[in-house]
This record gives sequence, C-alpha cells and structure tokens, in this order.
Amino acid sequence: MQEFGSVQLGDERRTNRLVAMGARVAARPAGEITAVFTDSAEREAAFRFVENDAIEGAKVTQGATLAAARRAKGEPFVFAPIDGTSLNLPDLDGRRRLGRVGTRKTNAQGLQVMTGIGISPDGTPLGILGQVYWTRERTGPRKKDSRNQRGVEDKETKHWLTVMNQAQQAIEVGAPGTRLWFQEDRGADAWPILRTVEEAKHWITVRASWDRRLVTSDPQQRYLWETMETADLRGAYTIEVPGSTDGKRSARTARLVVRAAKVTLDLIAKPSERHLPTQIWAVWVCEHGSTPVGEEPIEWMLLTNYPVLDFTDAKLVIRGYTERWRIEQFHRTWKSGACKVEDTQLGDRDHIVTWVSVLASVAMRILRMTYFARHRPDEPAEVELTRNEIDAAILVSETKKFRRGAKLTIAQAVQLIAQCGGYVGKSSGGPPGALVIARGLSHIQTVAKLLEKM
Repeated sequence: MQEFGSVQLGDERRTNRLVAMGARVAARPAGEITAVFTDSAEREAAFRFVENDAIEGAKVTQGATLAAARRAKGEPFVFAPIDGTSLNLPDLDGRRRLGRVGTRKTNAQGLQVMTGIGISPDGTPLGILGQVYWTRERTGPRKKDSRNQRGVEDKETKHWLTVMNQAQQAIEVGAPGTRLWFQEDRGADAWPILRTVEEAKHWITVRASWDRRLVTSDPQQRYLWETMETADLRGAYTIEVPGSTDGKRSARTARLVVRAAKVTLDLIAKPSERHLPTQIWAVWVCEHGSTPVGEEPIEWMLLTNYPVLDFTDAKLVIRGYTERWRIEQFHRTWKSGACKVEDTQLGDRDHIVTWVSVLASVAMRILRMTYFARHRPDEPAEVELTRNEIDAAILVSETKKFRRGAKLTIAQAVQLIAQCGGYVGKSSGGPPGALVIARGLSHIQTVAKLLEKM
C-alpha cells in the first residue's frame, strides 16, 4: 500500500489489484508470473493486469518514486545514484517489440533501462526515485552522421536527464524540504548534464571521463587533469571498498589522497559548437599505498556543484560517490539475484515494462531488509515486515527461541527468513544476503497467507 497505493490507473480496482500483486510478489519474488502466483485466480488476474494496454508501466514507477520520496521526508538530503543497464530478453522473431542490447555482433535483444534510487545519509535504501525504459535499433548499419551532429533529444544522454527530472518531481511532492544529491558515473560526463549544475536546485556529482578544457586567464590552454595536479592537497584518509562482481576489484581498505579546486569548464554544446563556461568544483581522489598487486589504483575525478570549502566537504563528496555502488547491488538483485526479471515470458514490450517495474520495487525492498538487518539490527521487525510474515518465519523456521506473537528485531526476523531460504549461519560466508532472503520470503508465503485468513 505504501509503494503503490497512490498510483492512478483510471479505476480504483486496478490500483487495488496492483497493491495486491505487489504484496504477493514481495512475498514470493520471481521473474515469471507463474512462479509467483500459485493460485489460478490470482495468476489469471495478474496476467490480465500486466497485459492490459490501458495500464502504463510508467504509472507503476511513478507510484514507487513517490513512496521513496515520502521515506526521505525529514532528511536534509538524499543520495541518488543513477546508472543504466540492459535486460537480455530473447526476441528472435520481433514479436516482443524489443531492441538490440550489447554489441551488434552478439545480436542479443532486450530493453535498455536507466534507474535512479534513493539512499538516506545513513545508508538506508529508500526505493526507486526514477526509471525509464527504451529500445535501440535491432539491426542495420551504423548511422553515417557523427554523434556530435545529433541534438540531446536524439542521444541516450536524455535518459539521464529524464530520471533526474522524475526524482525531482517525486521529492517536490513527497519530501519538499529534502535535497537530492545525484551520483553519476562516467557515462554522465556530457555537456547537457554538467550544464545543469549552475541552475540545479539539487546537488550533482559526476565522475569525469574526459580531460576537459578549462577557461582560465592563462594564454596557454589548460586542461582538467594537469590543473588538478597542482591543486590544493586537502588531506588523506581511508575508506572501505567493496569487491566487484566481475572480480576486477578486490574488497579492501583503500588509502585516498585528496585534492580539490574550483574550476571553470569550457563546455561545448553540440551540434551548435556554442561555448558554455561552467563553474564547478573538482575533487581528485587517488589511491596511494593500498592497491592490490595486479589491480589499478582507485582514481576518481569528481565534478560537483557541492561547495568544497574544506577537507570535510571533500570527504562528503567522496562518501556520496561511494554510495553509487548501491545501484549495482540493485541491478544484481533485480536481474540475476532474487527477482530474475530476465526470466519473464511476457510477449510484449509494454507488458514486460509493467511487470518488471513491480519487481524493481520488490528488489529495493529486499535490499532495504538486508541493510536493516546488517546496519540497524535493533529496529523492530515491523519496520519492513507484516505481523503475519514474522509469525510465518517463526513457524516455518521451527525455531525454539520465539513463539507466535513475539516481538522480534528486524535482524532476528531476517535471520529466520534467511534460514527458511537455506542460510546456515555466518560460517557459510557472512550475514544473509538478498538471494537467501528472497528464497526465505518465498518459503514463508503460504503460511503467511493462511495466517492472514485466520
């Protein structure tokens, strides 16, 4: 109800169906509708909902963004990592109306997705703040015209801006006193995005990809990296770096040396070639003395409109960028982990978007449960679970520690749910993760449903 109760679908019965579907998917996450809904009537209702052409997936996302914004109410600011990914969905005959993903040589089909999520200052995942889907050309030669000859409306850069606008609209309604702090990787190092920093109501941090030319009083042309080499040294400190899923980055405690300065970028609008001088703060972060053998040291050139007046400000900018990995965690939980969106067998692009938009909210819920259990373990279990889910976890896990009706912390409840999903304790490799929590939720679903009817 918190996630989807405000969605306007033209008929209250449709909204009620969406809420009911969301609750069932949260209890039994899976990519296929048939794996979520074992009751024939519920299964048929779910198919009718997602295959109803009058229902737009964008409306589902809009409800989720407002719910995330409401969770942000009262916070001074919220980190908002944004990044893109692709959903690999076979479409050999073109009937699903999908486009190309990956390289042209692979000839894979699917959807492109750009997503923004909300993270509170203490690290709590809040939900989806924006999401947009699109398709690329399936086949054919590359366009002859240069990329620089196309306007913003003809480039995928526009999807970054769309998600940013969605997040801002949600925050204005759900948490008007809260400021967004967008965290964007090198794919966002484009003049239309960097240009927004001067008029933006919110903060933006973009990791630089290009050694951009600067506007200076020096008659000789100056560039970003060479200028930052002589910028003020603000200090050094350590951060915890998580390992990457591809094995290219090891988890470690990294020692970072930080320089920062205010610079003026000589942005050039394409295709007009108009020069747009833009003032921005640059924070240059370099790893020193902690890089594992065979790996590249961390080096981030972060461009931001957050005022970097001292070392504390610089560290906050870096801290915000380190939250960007949460979008990767979301992608993993949504795609190949708990929700397995790429398993969907739905036959049309619009129907797929409606269904996977629901699963996106469920993936964020699982991440939130995982976070609470690890970092805020003493919160009451009701912060994320219903009474029936808690009691079902007690019954299915066959624990002797608790009885139905017991007041559990979120850590205790998640531990029981994970045990139902096959978790055998920290000796198996650490605290419970998203996958075993999702499995556990699936196993307790039937009992929770029975308790609901009692």
